[in-house]
Amino acid sequence: MPSIDTRHRPRLKIGETLDLQIETLAPNGRGIAYSNGEAVSVKEGLPGDQVRAQMTRVRPNQVEARLLTVETASPERVPARCQHFGPCGGCDLQHLAYPSQVEWKTKALTRILREEAGLKSIPPLRVVPMESPWGYRSKMEFSFGQEGGEITLGLHQRASFQRIVNILTCHIAPPAVSDLLQAIRQVVNRFPLKSYNPKIHEGFWRYAVVRSSQASGKLMLLVVTNEGPREPIEALAAELPKVVPALDSFYWGVSTRVSDVAQPETMSFIAGSEVLEDQISGVRFQIRPTNFVQPNLLLASRIYETIRDLANLSGRETAYDLYCGMGLIALSLAGRAKQVFGVEADPENVAFAQRNAALNGISNATFLCGKVEDLLKGQSLFKAGPKPDLIILDPPRAGLHHQVYAPLLGAEAATLMYLSCNPLSMARDLKILLERDPHYQVDAISLFDFFPHTTHLEVLVTLRRS
Repeated sequence: MPSIDTRHRPRLKIGETLDLQIETLAPNGRGIAYSNGEAVSVKEGLPGDQVRAQMTRVRPNQVEARLLTVETASPERVPARCQHFGPCGGCDLQHLAYPSQVEWKTKALTRILREEAGLKSIPPLRVVPMESPWGYRSKMEFSFGQEGGEITLGLHQRASFQRIVNILTCHIAPPAVSDLLQAIRQVVNRFPLKSYNPKIHEGFWRYAVVRSSQASGKLMLLVVTNEGPREPIEALAAELPKVVPALDSFYWGVSTRVSDVAQPETMSFIAGSEVLEDQISGVRFQIRPTNFVQPNLLLASRIYETIRDLANLSGRETAYDLYCGMGLIALSLAGRAKQVFGVEADPENVAFAQRNAALNGISNATFLCGKVEDLLKGQSLFKAGPKPDLIILDPPRAGLHHQVYAPLLGAEAATLMYLSCNPLSMARDLKILLERDPHYQVDAISLFDFFPHTTHLEVLVTLRRS
């Protein structure tokens, strides 16, 4: 973009309509164009588009526009499959051809590694896309809403705290999930109960959390409500399996929390099977509605296989799986290691990790309940247990706690593997780790397109100690 004297440029105005050329995609998936040197963010604009757009927000360093028409379409533009695309906040990139989505994510990750992690030399990225970018999500969280006197069920409208898009068909979830949404709506609308209003903190219906098993195709449903009558829950339990035979497990959760989180304070098993069983990388596992497991099991198996290949264990090593959830990475490594240890703060996840170890006849896996930063403090975990040869990190989106760096590096494990769904926090942590201990070098980086049609991705970085 040519240099422009911005001191005397005319200011854009809300409501003003402009013809723009979209040049790049921002990290949030919005197209970026320039008007008199000022960046303009255009929702659903793609690089190569020539569009007509109307200014909707004009602030210093923040100009946003609504796309009116695409005058000349980018060659990478494709029709969105979903009728809800645009208003629905579930997908950002359905209008971009899938190979171009993966290419954009690859470039975005490379930029983050250079600019945020400070990597001067980046090994060739191993990029693993989905064979089919549809129906991949094994867990979906839907919210109840209300339009007039009718209860709706779907996903939040983009950039809206309260408005819900009533989802008829969700193409990133298995088809049976859409059937279940329709059946739930039909039952709940028989009762004179309102959906929860987050502004006034009143209403009954809150969330429907659906999990699916890729091995069996069965579904598990958790309906979360405010405190209220049991009768509508019993009606759901009686009617839903008749319409959706795949529904195998049904729970009722109650939450009075103000926060918009589909995590019930209490949970009751209502009907069907108490657990949903699945399999990943040869490991059988059982879950309840609130257990953590990766939401894309098809690619999660590729990640676990990659971890096993890169770890190259001989059977004599000790591996630690930190932030292990239900311990599936640890369990997938158990057959190739002398012993594996998992650390997880959620007691229910720890209990199910132990349960799933027994389910698979694995006896060399130990799971510890506690925060990673607490158990590593003063290297107490590594002093009490065997010295680690391999440490796997799979922290939450915020990344590593600042108290983890010192004991982690002090263990001097031959290999560190960092798995992350947030490249920015991962890059920050890598920068700190590599600066504090130059004996570690980046050996391999893999990008897994865990979330097609969104701006999110999963990254695995392997560090080796010289």
